Amino acid sequence: MNIEFIARKKQSCWVFDHEHRNTVDEPLCNGTDDVLDEYYEIKTERIPQIGDEILIITNTEDFENSDTVLKLQSTNETGSVYMDMVLFKEVWLCPWLQSYFGEVPEVLYVKISPVNYGLQSLNKNIDQILDEFTDKELVEFVDSSYDNGGRL
Repeated sequence: MNIEFIARKKQSCWVFDHEHRNTVDEPLCNGTDDVLDEYYEIKTERIPQIGDEILIITNTEDFENSDTVLKLQSTNETGSVYMDMVLFKEVWLCPWLQSYFGEVPEVLYVKISPVNYGLQSLNKNIDQILDEFTDKELVEFVDSSYDNGGRL
């Protein structure tokens, strides 16, 4: 089973919205925020600021390009503690997780990707521009750069 959401940095923690149970500003805290800060910093080489966003994809089954595995350490009515098997830090997840999955999963596979809206816009614009050319025109254009010292 898969869950995907965008978390945003808000003051000292990350929060997310989700249609499940009409979730709004659900905090990721009690150590989870520190782990997300560290992944953000690893992937962007900067400390996250208020308003920064990350896409989090979590699945109970392994999937291509997952960043880490969370293994259940303990659970009770107030939440579950997982060990991040890459950073070796504890991650606390509230009972919301159980209500989503219907149980407390033993293992969660996670992908964390900082959201870069500028890059997304650039990629979209490049795709639109490239759609205006045929494959033959693009090949000829790139080939011509070799005759021009690599300049396009």
